[in-house]
Amino acid sequence: MKMNKKGFTLIELLAVIVILAVIALIAVPQILNILNNARKSAAQDSAYGILKAAETYATNYMLDNNGNALADKTTFTCNGTDCTMDSTPTNNGTKANDGKLDFKGTKPTSGKVILDGKGNASINTALKINGFECSSTGDTVTCS
Repeated sequence: MKMNKKGFTLIELLAVIVILAVIALIAVPQILNILNNARKSAAQDSAYGILKAAETYATNYMLDNNGNALADKTTFTCNGTDCTMDSTPTNNGTKANDGKLDFKGTKPTSGKVILDGKGNASINTALKINGFECSSTGDTVTCS
């Protein structure tokens, strides 16, 4: 009587499981690191977009108000739903005067953006985006 042995032995199955476990132990931290870097990069891109939105707001304000600039140190406070000007200037009621920044990306849960009298934006109080605190130095945005 001839027996056909088909399948794997218990030892072979255990060896494969051990090899897969070792690969998982090596790969999972690398994957988590890649995901964390992606979230950090997304937060940085959102912060950069918010700064550019503030500068665009200042430009639109000047265009709508015969070249008159916003007051020096105009502040926008972010609260998780939008970034709103602390004190909306009174003028002719144009779209640029709605007091909110128009930007795409993740909304910061807190933080402040400040515009100087020349329309340059900077992060005054760190913007909290995706669990990261983002700040700016000149045109550079860093998140940690």
